Amino acid sequence: MSNTQKAQKGKLDAVTFVYGVGAAIVLVGAMFKFLGWNYANEMFIIGLTVEAIVFLISAFERKVVEKEYQWEQVFPQLEGQNENSGVDTTGYHSAMQQFSQTLSQLNVGLKEMTSAVNDIKSEMRTNADQSNQMKQSMSEFNSLMTNYNENLKKINDQYNQFLNK
Repeated sequence: MSNTQKAQKGKLDAVTFVYGVGAAIVLVGAMFKFLGWNYANEMFIIGLTVEAIVFLISAFERKVVEKEYQWEQVFPQLEGQNENSGVDTTGYHSAMQQFSQTLSQLNVGLKEMTSAVNDIKSEMRTNADQSNQMKQSMSEFNSLMTNYNENLKKINDQYNQFLNK
């Protein structure tokens, strides 16, 4: 196995391993206790003792100082010299100016979109009002046509009566 493969798998930490074993013993002891099986109390005692010892040992563990990230490699615009402090911030200012422009463009686009949505809403209200007016007109027209048909039937009936006499 190569060093690269070993690094990818990670390193087994003894304290973490013992802590996991202790937790497993406590959980199995709890299962024994719930089911009323023998040796549940003993398992709890062993598991919790292991947990207490691991907590005691982990209290004395030293933290590894993590490597500080080199953000200028991710954001090259952060590199530069400031005249007062010897740090060049032209890249930073350029990036912030570009960000500000993008934000302004987004703001303008959002205002235009809001205006367009309001226009669409207004047009839809107008169309709904016109649709209601058309419905009312059609209702009146249907009523008139019903009256016309009734009158026409009456005229036809009278005409038929006149012809049959």
